[in-house]
Amino acid sequence: KCVACQMCSTYCPADCISIVSGEDDRAAVEKAPESFDINLLRCVYCGFCVEACPCDAIRMDTGIFELAADNREAFKVDIDFLLNNTTDGVRR
Repeated sequence: KCVACQMCSTYCPADCISIVSGEDDRAAVEKAPESFDINLLRCVYCGFCVEACPCDAIRMDTGIFELAADNREAFKVDIDFLLNNTTDGVRR
């Protein structure tokens, strides 16, 4: 769903969202993210990114998250993690 418009990263007060725009092969979509990363150690969970997204590509209502890990890399999530972070039977 993400069209790499950068609205979420623009409105993020913690500056924890990093997006690299790329082209998409689908005719209806001009841009898509080549990479989309969120640093959860910087995130303040304010929800501004969810509100700013015009495509409803970001969710904070899945209830699937981990607050403890043994390394910092575990808190840097990419687009694959974000797309698969859903509860069973819940799709948007």
